[in-house]
Amino acid sequence: MTSSGELAQSAPLLAHGPARSLVYKALCFVILVLQGGVLDFYLIIFNDLYWCSWIATDLVVVSGWGMFFMRNARSKRERACGFHQKSSIFGCSLGEFTYAYLAWLIYVIACTPKVVLILETSIAAQIAAQVPCGLTGLRAAVLLSAPLLFCLVNSLVEDPNGATRHHAHSCFLSTCVDLLDGFALLELLLLAPDGPPAAAHAHLRYTVLSVFFVVLAVPVVWLHELTASELRCRWLCARFCTSLAVNAPLLAVRCLQVFVHEAPASLFMFKNVFFLLCGLVELVEQCVAVRGLRRPSGGRGAAHVSHCVSENDMCPRGYVNTLAVSQS
Repeated sequence: MTSSGELAQSAPLLAHGPARSLVYKALCFVILVLQGGVLDFYLIIFNDLYWCSWIATDLVVVSGWGMFFMRNARSKRERACGFHQKSSIFGCSLGEFTYAYLAWLIYVIACTPKVVLILETSIAAQIAAQVPCGLTGLRAAVLLSAPLLFCLVNSLVEDPNGATRHHAHSCFLSTCVDLLDGFALLELLLLAPDGPPAAAHAHLRYTVLSVFFVVLAVPVVWLHELTASELRCRWLCARFCTSLAVNAPLLAVRCLQVFVHEAPASLFMFKNVFFLLCGLVELVEQCVAVRGLRRPSGGRGAAHVSHCVSENDMCPRGYVNTLAVSQS
């Protein structure tokens, strides 16, 4: 039986769990509206073409996240009642992160063209010259993606002390560091106060800009991994490939800046090398561990069945007489 002390300890978690989730969901919508509104403001005052489409895009994103939260809550109720969970379009059983990867994918698709249009046109220079907060406001608006991802993760976690929460937050911290890494190099090439340096060629700018949006899209991979029922080698390979797609181009651009254009070395260079090496070691170790766990389990299960079934319970063709086994 459960003691009164255990009930007292579990009561706050049960009481504050739904309220905590609602707070983070509300913060998600606040950040979505705030970031979308600021970027729309920049686009409309300096380039009023298609202003209706920018606002409509934000409405679609907010509506999509609302539908996602409702569908996620329904999935949690079904799982709590013991209903059979259907599979997602990628064949994974649905859990507490149901459809989270789709919600983040919708957000990235809507946010990317806005930021590209601002950074690759004269709008950034006009913002620096005419808007009160200048480029600082633009930096803050773009980097609101990190708090948005934090609120999304915390709005879905059911057990604040569970293993899923710790894994989700470790993935979030890695993405947040990559986001700061990409944006720091993006600032150097596109948002320098005295203008872009002479070494900021077009291919470097496009490379860094592409990597920055790859970083924004990386949570789609690990949010879908959190939806999966079991860890597989393909998820580990996908995680390593995303780290490779982010850190390798940034490291190459920084090495080019340092060794060719004689720019000062950045501490993020060591971060790029460290993340690549750690990702490779983690990929090898976990793939070996996953395969090692599967092989003995299959052998033990087969041996267990063979020892429990006698020769009298075997049919002429080698099939097991399950009725005889169950009765015995």
